[in-house]
Amino acid sequence: MKADDPAGTNGTATMSAANMMKVGLGLVLVVILAFVWVRWGPGSWEVQITGTTGDGRDVQYRIETVYAGTADTLIFKNKDAGFAPPYFKFDSADLQSVASRVTRECPQEPVMVNGYGLRIPFLDMFPNAVSIDAPERCLKAPSDQGEGEVTGTG
Repeated sequence: MKADDPAGTNGTATMSAANMMKVGLGLVLVVILAFVWVRWGPGSWEVQITGTTGDGRDVQYRIETVYAGTADTLIFKNKDAGFAPPYFKFDSADLQSVASRVTRECPQEPVMVNGYGLRIPFLDMFPNAVSIDAPERCLKAPSDQGEGEVTGTG
């Protein structure tokens, strides 16, 4: 041990308790931010909508899908987020109508479902759908063109 090194570290740096607290606090903050991002961060999924369920009152709205080009299923909940930032979603019934229309008009068409959250089956967690990006022809209301009309005389 040198005379000018009373701790006996021989010049190696040691981490003080204050520095250890800063590193620990930093790690906790990173874990919290990662959880928040994974839980509420935005995501997009390319899927084919295969069905819709729920009435919005007794049974939560659900949008049933498969990943585009596969048989792997992904179920979305469709729930109003209220004033919870950053989504401020109040249109779950309208989105359910869009999903139903896409199911009827373009069942084989891949669409983009935008939302947030994860699908964790053992926790009964589903991603929440926020919007559906579909081709315009899939979003149009079905027309009654030709029904009940007389097309010829004679």
